[in-house]
Amino acid sequence: MQSNRQNEERILVLAPRGRDAQVIEQVLARDGFSCTVCGGHQALLRQLDIGAGAALIAEEALLGADLTRLAAWLSHQASWSDFPFILLVTKQTGQATHGARNLLESLSNVILLERPLNAETLRRATASALRARKRQYQARRDLHDRIRSEERLLIALQAGRLGSWELDLTDWSLTASERCKANFGRAVTAPFSFDDLLASTHPDDRARLRIEINTAISALSNFDIEYRVLWPDGTLHWVQLQGKTSCNAEGAPIMMVGVTLDVTDRREAERRLRESQDALLNLNETLESRIESRTAELAQANDRLMREMAERERAQMALVQTQKMEAIGRLTGGIAHDFNNLLSVIQGNVELIDLLSTDERVKRMAVTARKASERGAKLTGQLLAFSRSQTLDLKAVDLNETMEGVKELLSASLGSDIQVHYELAAGMPRVKADVNQIELAILNLAINARDAMPDGGILRIRTALRIAPPDLVPEGRYAVVSVIDHGQGINAEIISKVFDPFFTTKAHGKGTGLGLSQVYGIAQQTGGTARIESVVGTGTTVEIWLPLAEASDAAEFPHDSRNEDRSESNRAKVLVVEDDPAVRHFMVECLEILGYQVVQANHGQAGLEQLEADRPDLLIADFLMPGMTGAELVEKASRKFPDLPVIIATGYADMHAIDQVIGANTVLRKPFQINELASCVRRALKQSKSVEPNVVGGSKQPV
Repeated sequence: MQSNRQNEERILVLAPRGRDAQVIEQVLARDGFSCTVCGGHQALLRQLDIGAGAALIAEEALLGADLTRLAAWLSHQASWSDFPFILLVTKQTGQATHGARNLLESLSNVILLERPLNAETLRRATASALRARKRQYQARRDLHDRIRSEERLLIALQAGRLGSWELDLTDWSLTASERCKANFGRAVTAPFSFDDLLASTHPDDRARLRIEINTAISALSNFDIEYRVLWPDGTLHWVQLQGKTSCNAEGAPIMMVGVTLDVTDRREAERRLRESQDALLNLNETLESRIESRTAELAQANDRLMREMAERERAQMALVQTQKMEAIGRLTGGIAHDFNNLLSVIQGNVELIDLLSTDERVKRMAVTARKASERGAKLTGQLLAFSRSQTLDLKAVDLNETMEGVKELLSASLGSDIQVHYELAAGMPRVKADVNQIELAILNLAINARDAMPDGGILRIRTALRIAPPDLVPEGRYAVVSVIDHGQGINAEIISKVFDPFFTTKAHGKGTGLGLSQVYGIAQQTGGTARIESVVGTGTTVEIWLPLAEASDAAEFPHDSRNEDRSESNRAKVLVVEDDPAVRHFMVECLEILGYQVVQANHGQAGLEQLEADRPDLLIADFLMPGMTGAELVEKASRKFPDLPVIIATGYADMHAIDQVIGANTVLRKPFQINELASCVRRALKQSKSVEPNVVGGSKQPV
């Protein structure tokens, strides 16, 4: 680069007589000029091709010379170049050189210096010529920069699929790029005027487009509009049109320039998104309205392109979070299923010990163990509730008793820095709810309150009977559980979003954004709702509104069937199909104690074979078994023995899957007590339309 610059700023000297060339070089060198002496016209042309700032030529060098190639070189200069020549002339020069001099003057920038001349004149003329040449170089750089800028602009427009246009406001003539024409469905070679642009606009959007353009012209401002256009082939597209108005020195508008972008794909994506949101409306109208509201807020705060990127990123994060929570839910459901099997064995055997033992000390130990197993069953129920794949078990629930039952759980979860005060209203009627889900909701709210009070504080849990305010829930009386903290509070700008899934005010990695949405979902599924009030620096109150239970919602409690008359039960044969040996042996033992004849199988296929061999009066099958599930076993057994009553025993969370196969049969939830098993078996046998008698001791007896 440095060598090229030196070449472009040197002086070429062509003086063929005597020592003129050397003298000129010495004079100019004293002022820092770099000179190259040329031995003739051919050498001069070669050096001109390499580069030079000016050429100093003695007029006698032109005598008899063929200047055709020099003239050709001068005529082919770039548009920015006007190469300077310094021509040394004398009064005695003949007419022969005047033709050559006139040729140079017609083609280039020529400075004539008459000899004899002093050194100062030579230096000044040379400096002037070189300055002129440097200005040409600057013009070349500016031209190259402009070309590169235009190239970069063209690349940017092409990368962004943007079309450019210019509108001359003096005659309303439109100049459009190829991409701009393509955005309106026009061919590259097709004419495209401003009238064509207006004519292609959808009739319903044409007036709006004219208003935007006229406003931008009168206010000398920018405009940005999205509207529909009709292509010549009849298809409908969306175009984003952006423009800027420029004016002359007097301030009058003379030109509009701008870009176009085909946003049909984005609009289609937004339409599909709206359709998806409308589909979700059937599940949760309130959630949908908040999502639409939040989407509208994002649309106002960000330009369209950034909003699309942010929405895509948000959807991806939500998908990852959903998949993670679904995996956790499945794992939790599986763990709860195994726990239920273990608890069935523990709880059942403890009950057998209590039933069969006559030692009071052993009985007391059995009671203690049974209480521990019941706590385990309660914990398992909470795990199943967390997995969120089971249907709610809505029953008539004593709300105050539920709050009493959650005390121990909150004490272990909140720590010693949080003091929990319970303010339970007396005489509260029963509510329609799922106990496990309500306990989970209270736990979620308590943990949020703990996080809002990092230095500790008082948490109040209050129950009350209240009349529903307008537009909250259907009118009437409701039981309200209030969880009140005195923590940091929530800003008013975001309080409307706290029930949104995955929205959290906690630091990254500190929360999933599912706690409050889960509380809201639980309240909605029970027929109530949840709402929140918060003041920054004062605290937050979350209320769960629950509907009151009706007489038909009363919980059914199985009565103790262990001491009932077994005259009928000892004539019924029961087939137990269970893959877990401990659970199967326990069920068999319980049924035998209750007086039933029992046969057993350890998997589904063995159960089918046992059905053929023994023709039992009742089938009890575990739902979740390897190989052949309980659902498949029930389906095959029902085809062969349509009147055979069936009990599905399950500790599995997915009650939707069980409901699809159970039909009129009975579900026995694990873990269960002996009296629950007895009641379930007796009810299943009674529901059977007809039970063929089994041969017991060689004679037929009715079952």
